[in-house]
Amino acid sequence: MSLVQASPPRIALIVLGMHRSGTSALAGVLAQMGCDLPQDLMPSTAFNPRGHFESLQIYHLNDAILASGGSAWDDWAPFNPEWYRSPRLGEFRQRAAEVMAQEFGRSSLIVLKDPRICRLLPFWKEVLAEAGFRPLFVCTHRAPDEVAASLSRREGWPPGWGQLLWLRHVLEAEAETRQEPRLFVSYEALLSDWRATVARIGEGLGLRFPRTADAAAPAIRDFLADELRHFRSASAREGVLPPDWIRRPQEIFGRWAATGETAEDWAELDGIRAEVDRATPMLGMVARDAAMASAQGRDGEEAEKAEQAMREEELALLRRAQADTEARLRHATVHLEAMTRQLSAEIEATAPAELQARERLPAVEAARAALERDVDDLRQNLRHRAAHVVELERHAGALAERAAALEQCVAALEQRVAELEGQGEALERQRKDATGKLAAARLQIAEMEARHAAILSSTSWKVTRPIRSAVERLHRAKQPS
Repeated sequence: MSLVQASPPRIALIVLGMHRSGTSALAGVLAQMGCDLPQDLMPSTAFNPRGHFESLQIYHLNDAILASGGSAWDDWAPFNPEWYRSPRLGEFRQRAAEVMAQEFGRSSLIVLKDPRICRLLPFWKEVLAEAGFRPLFVCTHRAPDEVAASLSRREGWPPGWGQLLWLRHVLEAEAETRQEPRLFVSYEALLSDWRATVARIGEGLGLRFPRTADAAAPAIRDFLADELRHFRSASAREGVLPPDWIRRPQEIFGRWAATGETAEDWAELDGIRAEVDRATPMLGMVARDAAMASAQGRDGEEAEKAEQAMREEELALLRRAQADTEARLRHATVHLEAMTRQLSAEIEATAPAELQARERLPAVEAARAALERDVDDLRQNLRHRAAHVVELERHAGALAERAAALEQCVAALEQRVAELEGQGEALERQRKDATGKLAAARLQIAEMEARHAAILSSTSWKVTRPIRSAVERLHRAKQPS
């Protein structure tokens, strides 16, 4: 199958979800599966000890966009639609294009995550298209009570405030991506079976990840440690919102994350979003009053307890990290000791064989010397018998000339080897080369001697024996007495 394709589009996996809903965990898993993260990553914090996996520059850019439209990250009101018709749009699109180029370069597969994007999707869809990216949206769901509890812990907000923010983010993200390729997953499913979640994303969005799940598993298992999820579950709390505004979206998004999206739910979500938009001014005042009352109600002792709890949690994180490091060290020590024992056993096992080989070495050297003497004897015998071969004289002569030439090569090589040995370690490789040539020459001599021996043992040699005897007698008869 050919691997050449016609300029495939660049793919951007866009992670959408409310703050504290598992977007960092999902982005981190996708990065381990081979998606490129931005260059300038937001540093980790006590609330995200494993990192946020989002661009610090895009985070500042989104904050600036929200501020230019009179909003902020913790604003539950819809973003001003007139902003998209103002001169600010072109200015920030240019800035966004520059930031995308700096953060992702020429990457063909990226993961982009910032919860603020949920409220700025019309802007970012245009930016991604201009940058040549095809966006694939992954909407991650977490129970709003858990999100509100986490935000209450981090920001000191009352539950209703966090629930209202959750509702605004998830409803805006859902409405703006209906006609886009998207998939809904849940934070709980990611933690309980990340392989199944990754497989659903790949299958649902038609994406093949560069890395296999098995290759990424060690890093992901370490990444998705229990401390990632600060709240296993949170009991329902009283808030300022009508119960159905929270319960129904939670049920719908939870069902979509488990079994897939159903278009029949769109109308109900649109209705809830419209009701929230109409009630936003009143809800804003109620939520702010509740937040102010909650803040005023906390005395110095509660603040001290909160700070102490924060310190204890950070200490627990450090202790878990230390325990993890010590466990890794113990594992490495055990592995090293096992390797040491194995190596010692192998050395002990090979010692008798090495001793036996050394004991056999003198015998081998003696056998080699005997063979060299035999070769010398055969060489003399060959020269003596070659004088008596008439019919094969030319062939034998050619062999003798080749043998003489090789003898000269051997002598030259031996002389060269002696010279190289005197030149020191720097010329060691040349000496080895000459020695190799010497061995090759001796091998050729041995091959020629073998061929000559084959001639002597041939039928023609035996048949011409009477002729050779007659020739010898004739020579002796011609010699003066």
